Amino acid sequence: MADAELKKAFTELKNKSVETATRIKAVDNQIEQCKNRGKHAELTYMEVKQTSGDTKLYESVGRMFVLEDQDTILEQLKDRAANSRESIQKLENQKSYLSKNLKESENALRELVESKKTTIAK
Repeated sequence: MADAELKKAFTELKNKSVETATRIKAVDNQIEQCKNRGKHAELTYMEVKQTSGDTKLYESVGRMFVLEDQDTILEQLKDRAANSRESIQKLENQKSYLSKNLKESENALRELVESKKTTIAK
């Protein structure tokens, strides 16, 4: 009876570890996407800033382009870059939480295996 409970607990901890590792990978992918978006916004900002004030600048809206002044576009690009940095920070916090959770699961799994070895040795 105790062996069945031990096996069930082992399976649950193993599943939790696998799920947490998968979530960490997903968060890593999201962080990379945010970094790419932020980098794109920053590079575009630098290029737009170099244009003269009389250059026509268009913003993509769905499948069409709308004429916008340089200040508006620069402000939007600053906002995108700032939003990306905030998202990255939130995702990094989430990743650290998940990493702690994964370590706890692995430690619990290790303790469970050790207790089983101890029980078998007796």
